[in-house]
This record gives sequence, structure tokens and C-alpha cells, in this order.
Amino acid sequence: MLQFRRPALLLSLALLAPAPMATPAFAEEPLEFEADLVVSPEVLQKLVTEGTTLAGQGNHLEAALRFSDVVANGDPSAPVVQEAQFGLAVALYESGLYQSALKRFEPIVDAKDTHTKFQKSLPYLLFISRQIGPEDSVLYLIAEYDAALYPPDFADELNFLVGQYHFNQSLLEDALARFQKVGELHGELFVRAKYFEGVINVMQSRLDTAATSNGDVEPDIERLKAGAEAFKEVLRYDRDNGGNAAVRKIVTMSHVALGRLFFSTRQYDQAVKYYDQIASGSDQWLPSIFEVSWAYYQLQNYPRALGNLHTLNSPYFADQYFPESRVLQALILFYNCKYDEAQAVVKEFIADYYPLMNELSSEINQFADPNAFYYWLARLSKTENTEFSTRFKRIFNAALADRKLRRKFQFVTVINGELKRIEQLQARNPKAKAILDELTGELTAYRSLVVGEAGSLAQARLERVLKDLKGHLAGALKITQETIKAQRGALANSVKLEQQAAAKVKHPIVVDDEHFEWPFTGEYWKDELGAYIYDISSQCPVSGAPAAAAGN
Repeated sequence: MLQFRRPALLLSLALLAPAPMATPAFAEEPLEFEADLVVSPEVLQKLVTEGTTLAGQGNHLEAALRFSDVVANGDPSAPVVQEAQFGLAVALYESGLYQSALKRFEPIVDAKDTHTKFQKSLPYLLFISRQIGPEDSVLYLIAEYDAALYPPDFADELNFLVGQYHFNQSLLEDALARFQKVGELHGELFVRAKYFEGVINVMQSRLDTAATSNGDVEPDIERLKAGAEAFKEVLRYDRDNGGNAAVRKIVTMSHVALGRLFFSTRQYDQAVKYYDQIASGSDQWLPSIFEVSWAYYQLQNYPRALGNLHTLNSPYFADQYFPESRVLQALILFYNCKYDEAQAVVKEFIADYYPLMNELSSEINQFADPNAFYYWLARLSKTENTEFSTRFKRIFNAALADRKLRRKFQFVTVINGELKRIEQLQARNPKAKAILDELTGELTAYRSLVVGEAGSLAQARLERVLKDLKGHLAGALKITQETIKAQRGALANSVKLEQQAAAKVKHPIVVDDEHFEWPFTGEYWKDELGAYIYDISSQCPVSGAPAAAAGN
């Protein structure tokens, strides 16, 4: 029997969006100390007082210079120095230097209750996460705080962020406990948390598996039910309360998740029900059109499956990447004994994608250094490079649409933005050169680390795509091999039985009062996309040997 991969039960995640901050001003020249000079507590306190006054006047960079002198010349355990550490971190935050501020909050959090400003630092960590995104560097620090210390107004958001951190670390039960603490007061956070609950339960259902009597491994049904219920809570919240565009996006993601969940449990009619809820304007619509085609295939509703695949192959989506759609199309034609048509589809697929596989493999393997690979990607994304085929760019963009990878790329952009801001501050405030040069060195080194991580992730992602593409090509070639067997009358009995079953299935095209039937004449219309039905009739005999090779 032919076997082909079904859509994976992959569930996408969502991000929190940052908000802009005001630009600080610069004031007077700071004090400077000679090396190895012992500074008295009185002088340190005077500097802290000056820094606090300057910060209150909005001169945050000037305040940072005062606080920096205290931190560099005082005992870290002294209260006045701890106050300066906090003041420095806050001043950099208020200057719009969020990553630099985060680095100054790190020793405060590391000291925990022994630091006088430990608790007061928590809201700023939350504010930084809003600016740079939910990066692990800030989520790790937030996770160091006991939930009992959360300010009531921020408790839902902090629980959500800590849940994200635990999720990223694969601590799924810890993450689940945090997401379940998020209440309905903040609607967008609530639906995000419920979506994560669903994702975690689905993931755990795979881990909490049990072997059946025939040796197959079945997912934990109770965990799948809990996952489905969490996704449905998102839908109920939207039904009862409505929401903004961000809530609607999570609603769409929940429909996709439910479609995949029911597909995985072979409840194909239910899967179709949820896939059909996805609006054509959504970025999830095309993937859902493809995935529901597999559900229609399992239901032996070949006209709808082929109609959807016809939509995917329209000129409107020439820049999209759905190679498996050709394999599914050929598979349906094969099981309906339309061997010539199946072979034509396979031939076209191999002609398009075999050179692409070689092209992709060559590009992935030419870079041993992840940093070099990242910068190559950056250049490729910004230029109209004619040395690569359109189809190569298509697979490239599809691969790099991975959310985790995109989040890492966005973080590099955040760091670049902060470096640019430091340049602007240096141009306006030459007296702050020393501290701004220090921040530039720190950020440049940190960016190199992040760029390396992004390059490694991109290479790994493209290698997975390459592996999948090889699998699709192998599947297409297997259809060719089975077609040759059919032409020789050497098909396996299991394949003959499936062809005979397909021949018995009848799916008449019924046009209701709200629709018209328009024959396809080669011209695509945008408002018809997703509504095509392919009028296919099996050429296999209902019983006995399969159809002859000509068969069409």
C-alpha cells in the first residue's frame, strides 16, 4: 500500500508587540575619577543624588553617567551602589537603550532579595519585554521572580511571559500552570494563553502515548480533548466578546489547530468543519486549503480535494510553496486509474523541483560559518537577485517564515536599531562618548552572538525543508513505480482494493440556490479561488483487475 505523509500537527505561536518610547536629552559634564582612587561614601552619595535629580529633569543620559561612576567605583553590596545600579538601568531604559538597560538589570536580579532594588526592577523588565519582544534574555530574568511579587495590574502579563519562557525551555507542565493563571480581564492575553494551553496539551498527548495491541502508538486522548477544549475556549471568547485584529488572528490559528487535531484523530468531517471557518483574507487560508485537501482525500471526496489543489496551482499563488500538493494530486489520479494524467503531474513536479533540490543543497552547504550564512541571507532578502530562480526564492521564503527564526531575525533588527540610536546620541552628546562607546562594544559583541544563532537556525530550517523536499520527490517517484506496475498488471492486492473502493465512490456535483456552475475554461477568477470542484470519474473497475494502462 502506498503511504504518504499527512499534514503535521504543528501549531504556531504568537508574539507581544513593542511600543515606542520618547527621546531623552543630555545635560552637563560628568565627574571623572582616576584609576585606583578610593571614593568616599559621601562622594558616591552625592553622585547618586545628582543622578536622581537629573533623571527627574528628563536628563537621563547625564544621569546614567553619574550612576555609572558610582557603579564603577563602589562596593556592589553597599546600598548607595545598589541604588546607582538601579538608577543606571532605569536611565538607559528611559534613553531608549533597552538591551543595554537589560544588561544592567541582570546583576540586580542575580542578587535577588539581597539587592535593595530587586522587587522594583520587575516592572522595568516587563516594559523591556514590550520593547524588544519576548526574548529569552529578558524572560529568563522575569522568571526569577516569585508570582507573589507580581504587581496586580501586571500579573496576567507576567504569568503569560513566564509561561512563554518555560515553553521555550520545553518545561511544558510549568508553562501550562502559568498560562492557566491568565484571566479574562485582558482579552488578548487570555486567548493567547488558551491557545498555548491547547498547543501544550497536543504536544503532551504525543509524549503520553500508549501502545495498542497491534503495536501502534496512539496519542493520549484525554490530553487531546483538553487541547481541543482550550482551542474552543478561544472561539467561545470571540463569540461572546469579540476582539481586535490580534484576537481574531488567534481565533484563526485555533481553527487551524482544531482542524489538525481532528485530522490526527481521523475525524475528517470535523477537521473539514474547522478548516472551512478560515477566511480567504487570512494568512492561514492557503495552508488550510492544502491541509483540508488531505481530509477530503481521506473522505474520498476527490472532486473537492482536486478542486482545492487547482486553486493552489493558480497563477495568483505562483510565489507560494506547496510541493506536496502535486504529490497528492498525482496520488488521487493514480487511485482513480488515470495513469497518464498522474504521470504528467509527476513529470512536471520532478522537472520543477529536482533542480531546485540541487540548487538549495548547494547554497546551504557553501557556508560553514553561521554568521556568514546570516549575512548572505540578509543580502539576498534585500536585493532583486537574478542568479536564483523564482522557485528557489519561493522555497527560501517559505522556509524562513518559521516563527522562531523570524523572531530571531527581528531581534537582530532591534539590536541594530539600538546601535543606531547610540550613534545619534553620540552625535548630539560628545561628552557622553565614554559610556556610549562602552555600550556600543557590548551591543556589537552581543549582536554577533545573536546573528550566529539566527544563521544556525536558518541553516537548520532550510536543511529540514530540503529533507522534506527529498521525501516529496521520493513519493512522486513511487507513484511512477506503481504506475509501471499497473501497466504490467503487477499491482499489489492492497492497492487494487483501494482503487476498487475509489471506483465505488460517487460525488455528484450539486449546485444549490446560492451558487452557479461555471465550467473552467483556463481563466482564473479571484472570487472563485477555493470554490473549484474537479469533476473526476474513476476509470478503475469496481471489481477484478485494475484498468488497462491506457486507462484514460
